[in-house]
Amino acid sequence: MPITDNKNYSFSFKMIDIKKIDPSPYQHRKYFDEDSLRELGASIARDGLIEPIILRPKKRGRLELIAGERRLRAIKEHTDMKMIQAKIADVDDLQAERMSAAENILRQDLSAIELIEATIKIIDLEIGKDPWYLTAGKTPLERVNKLLSKLHSTKVSQDRGSMVSKEAEMLFNKFVKQVESIFKNLPKPLKWQSFLMHDLILLIDIPLKVQTASAKHGLNKAQTKALARLEQASDNVFHEITQKGLIPFKDQNNHLQAKIELKELSAREIQAFAENIEKTNIKNQKRIDTAQHESSTQIKVAVMTSLGIPHVRIAQRLNIHRETISKYAKKNQELFKQIHQDFKNGTSIPDMAQKYGAPQPLVWSVVLQEKTDHERFKRFNWGLRAWDNWYFNDVDHRFGDPWPGRIPAQLVAHALFYFTRQNDLVIDPMAGGGVVADVCLAFNRQCWSFDLLDRVKTRPEIEPFLWDPENFSWPVPPGKKPDLIFFDPPYFKKMAAHYMKGSISDFSKTQYLKFFKDLFSLMKEHSKPSSRIAFLNADFRDFQGIPAFEEDPANAILILEYAKLLENCGWKITHLLDCPLSTERFTGNMVSRMHEKRTLGIVRRTLIIGKIDVLYRR
Repeated sequence: MPITDNKNYSFSFKMIDIKKIDPSPYQHRKYFDEDSLRELGASIARDGLIEPIILRPKKRGRLELIAGERRLRAIKEHTDMKMIQAKIADVDDLQAERMSAAENILRQDLSAIELIEATIKIIDLEIGKDPWYLTAGKTPLERVNKLLSKLHSTKVSQDRGSMVSKEAEMLFNKFVKQVESIFKNLPKPLKWQSFLMHDLILLIDIPLKVQTASAKHGLNKAQTKALARLEQASDNVFHEITQKGLIPFKDQNNHLQAKIELKELSAREIQAFAENIEKTNIKNQKRIDTAQHESSTQIKVAVMTSLGIPHVRIAQRLNIHRETISKYAKKNQELFKQIHQDFKNGTSIPDMAQKYGAPQPLVWSVVLQEKTDHERFKRFNWGLRAWDNWYFNDVDHRFGDPWPGRIPAQLVAHALFYFTRQNDLVIDPMAGGGVVADVCLAFNRQCWSFDLLDRVKTRPEIEPFLWDPENFSWPVPPGKKPDLIFFDPPYFKKMAAHYMKGSISDFSKTQYLKFFKDLFSLMKEHSKPSSRIAFLNADFRDFQGIPAFEEDPANAILILEYAKLLENCGWKITHLLDCPLSTERFTGNMVSRMHEKRTLGIVRRTLIIGKIDVLYRR
C-alpha cells in the first residue's frame, strides 16, 4: 500500500466536541503564527471548515488528533465554535504516525526544515523494523543518513566500475528498491539521491539554532542556507533578526528603508545582508591589526607556534630574536587563560577574536584544547560525511582569506579527519588564502605553508617560496617528513586572470603537466613510507560557448591524467573523493545559453588520495 494513500483507510464522518480531542504526539509543525491562525479562524467562522480534521478513537470516549492541528487551534482560539467536523480513522500507532507525516508533507506552508523532518520520519517508519537499520544510529536522522550514504557510495562505485565489497553489495541490493519505492510514493515524490545531497544536508550541516529559526519563520532551503551564513557572520545580529523576524535594508542613497519580514526576502537578499556584515568584520579586523602592533606580533607568534613552526624559523620570518619568542610564549599562556574564561562566560568566538586582535581559528584552537576531532566537527556545525562525496555548497568564511578558487574549510577538515591524527604534520605547498593552515590550527595539526606572495603582516605562517621548475628544491628540513601533503593548485587556466604573474596557470599544458610530474617525484623523495598526498583538482575543458561535441580534447586535462602522473611518480592511489564545485555560479541566463549551444559545463572536482608505493621502482 502506498504510504500516503489515505483512501485505503476506513473513515467515518462526525461532528466532534473539541473538548474531547487530545493533541497529536506526531506533530511535525513547530511554530504556529498567531496572525495566520487569527485569519484562518475568521475564514472558518465565515465560510465553514472546508477540509475536516482527522482523528482516531482512544479510551474513555477521547479522540486523538492525527492531522489538522492548525485548523483545530484556529477554531479553539479564534471562534466561538464548540463542535468540529472530523474524519474518524480506526488505525494503530504506526498507521497514525504515517498518516500524520504524510499530511504534514502535503501542507503548503510547512517550512523546509519541517518538511525534511517529516520525510525522514516516513522513511524511518517504513524501514524501522530492519535489524541492520535499527543499529545504524540512535536517531531517525542518523539512521536515514547512514543508509542513504551507504547506498550512494555503493552506486557511485558501481557506476565507476570500481570494486565493491560483498557486504556493501548485499546492503545495496537489500534496500535500494525499497528506498526508491518509498520516495516514489511520497506525497511529493523525489529522488533519494537528491534528498541526500540537497535536503538531508541541511539538518547535518546547519546549526540547530538556525534550523529552529528557519522553521519558526517558514523559510525555504535556499533562505535557510543564507541564514546560516548570517549566523556565521555575526551571532548577535542573527539573534536580533531571528527574534524580530525583520531585516533592515538601505537604499542606493544609504537611507534606511522600512524593515522587511525575513520570510519575504529572497535567499540572495539574506546572503547579501550577511556579506555586508562580513565586509564590516574584515574592516574592523584590519583596524585592530593596524592599531595594535605589539599585540599583533604576539598573536603572530601564537599562531606560528600553535602550528608547530620551529622558533628559529619564526625568528627569521618575523625578524625578531628567539628570546623574544619565549617572552611572547609566556604572555600567550595568560592570553589563552583569558580566552578560556571569556568562553566560559558566554562570549562568542567572533567577539573574542575582535577583542584580542586574533584570527578566529586561533581562538577556536584555544577553546577546543583537549577536544576530539568528532567534538570539533560538532562545534563547527559541520556534518561529518561518511561517504566519498564531499559536497559543500559554500565556503566557511571563518577560515581562509578571500582568494581565487578558495576551497571549503569543511573539505580540508574531512581530509584531516580521515587521513591524519592530531599533532601530525601537514605541508601545504600552495597555500593561497590559508584555508589549510586555518583548519590545521583549529584541528590541532602542525602545518607548514608556502606560497608565491609574501604576506608577513597578515599571514606570517605562510612562507614565501617559488617552486622553480628549472631548479626544484624542497623548503622543509630533511628531518621533518610530512604525514600529509595537501595540494590545491590553480586548476590550469581556470581563473588564470585572478592569479599573480608567475603562477603555474601561466604555463602551457605541456609545461603544466611536467611541473606536476617533477613536483610529485620531489614530494615522494621527501616523504616517509606512511606519508599521504591529498591532491585537489578538477577537469579542465575549453567548453566556454562551445557545443560539447565540438570541444578539442587537445586543450583538455582530465582528472585521470593527474592520477596517472601520481602513480608514475611512485604514489599509489587509494581514494578518489568527489568534491563538486557549486552549481550556484551558473545563473539562469547562463544555463539557458548553455542549453541553446549544447555546452556542457564542469562541476566535478576530485580529491585524489595517494600513499607511498613501496614497490615502486623508477
